[in-house]
Amino acid sequence: MRPLDILRSACLLVSAATAIACKTPAPAQSTPDTTAVKAGVDSAATRLLSALRADSPDSLMALMAEDVIIMPPNEHVLNGKAAVNTWYREFVGQMKTSSLDVTNRELFIDGNYATEVAQFQWTLVSLSGGPKIVDHGSYMQLWHRQPDGRWMFSREVWNTMAPPGK
Repeated sequence: MRPLDILRSACLLVSAATAIACKTPAPAQSTPDTTAVKAGVDSAATRLLSALRADSPDSLMALMAEDVIIMPPNEHVLNGKAAVNTWYREFVGQMKTSSLDVTNRELFIDGNYATEVAQFQWTLVSLSGGPKIVDHGSYMQLWHRQPDGRWMFSREVWNTMAPPGK
């Protein structure tokens, strides 16, 4: 093959790959099944927020998958339900939730997985006293539907806009 033919073939290959990669997927059709699936994820997410607002480790752990992974800001990755349980119990031993609000929530569902993206404002009170701490930021959570139909909290990463040391 001549160099010009190789170049043309490469350009065709790149063009085809770009066209495939840039193809916009068709919008999801709303069906009774997708409505029920969304309701299931929303219900689990509401229970998770209720557990956080109530500072309830047991209620929170009931929603966690055994292989959960959480990536809190400025901390080590928490691998597994036991690690998350230990971390959260230490957290609520020092801080109590005054309020927790979620805004700009989006939910993307694909088969047995749902991704939740949102912003939060979490007001906390230190058990050792001092002024309230208001944290705000954003998060991304992954929910996984179990064979029995329950949605379990599987992965999370979040950030904070609070200055370091606050």
